Amino acid sequence: MRVSILITAACLSAACYNYQPLTTAAPEPGTYVMAVLTDSGSQELARHLGPNVSVVRGRYLGNSDAGLLVSVSSVEMKRGDQVAWAGETVTLPASDIAEVQVRRLAKGRSVLLVGVGVGGLVATTAAFALTGGGTLPGPGKEHPVPQ
Repeated sequence: MRVSILITAACLSAACYNYQPLTTAAPEPGTYVMAVLTDSGSQELARHLGPNVSVVRGRYLGNSDAGLLVSVSSVEMKRGDQVAWAGETVTLPASDIAEVQVRRLAKGRSVLLVGVGVGGLVATTAAFALTGGGTLPGPGKEHPVPQ
């Protein structure tokens, strides 16, 4: 029973996200953002991010005089490789950014994911008869003899 509850909780807490264009002047602090760098920005920030970085993902911390402050969770290289970061703070000058997008919950895909998870749990429970549908022999009744 505990396993069923854990699996259900995991399915309900799972979600899918999309990155969408920023619709305000600045995102809320703590929002996950994706900053697409310009070619010159990629070269300019190479000493901080590494060579050939095209996209920076992480939590938006705020603005400073020098640019956007981001707690970096990963960077994407021009070849498409992603490299994980541990939340180091990097300042991204506005002139080095081509586009900023914010991460938003994809409701349709999240509902689909939860539905598939719950459906899988129900199917697994039925397949392995974890619902306790069997009966025990009563007093004076014997177990069937295997043949």
